[in-house]
Amino acid sequence: MGIFSQSKSGRVQAQEAQAMVESYYQKRGLNPQDHLLSDDQGIGYWLVEGSAKIYIFIQPASNDSGAILRITSPIIYLPERNLEAFYRKLLDLNGTLSSCALSTHEDIVLVITQRPTFGLVQEELDDLVWHVAYVADLLDNKLASEFGCRMYKS
Repeated sequence: MGIFSQSKSGRVQAQEAQAMVESYYQKRGLNPQDHLLSDDQGIGYWLVEGSAKIYIFIQPASNDSGAILRITSPIIYLPERNLEAFYRKLLDLNGTLSSCALSTHEDIVLVITQRPTFGLVQEELDDLVWHVAYVADLLDNKLASEFGCRMYKS
């Protein structure tokens, strides 16, 4: 299902979320069109904060609940050794994080946050982007150094 085949209420919510993302970029002095990613699964944007690359996706939901906002930052590749200790560290860190979490996709560690767009306000979107960027920039070098991981490069 593409972004344009949603119900009217979902489409409006996705469009409102997209307008908020574009407003975020404009407040930062960035042209949102220069950071646009688009495919048949939804719409996305990217930006760089410190050493972290941040992706903001607006994905259509399969029901009338609107769209899903997903903000993610790939930070490092899994280490070649000490995986048990490494995963334990990620779990321990997850216990201290708020508004985001650490996860893996294939061999990459991500900082992620996700929520429905229903009820989303500009200040919350701005805070979620900042928070993921802050945590990603804070943890990427520390985890890479502690576990000998390669930093993520797109």
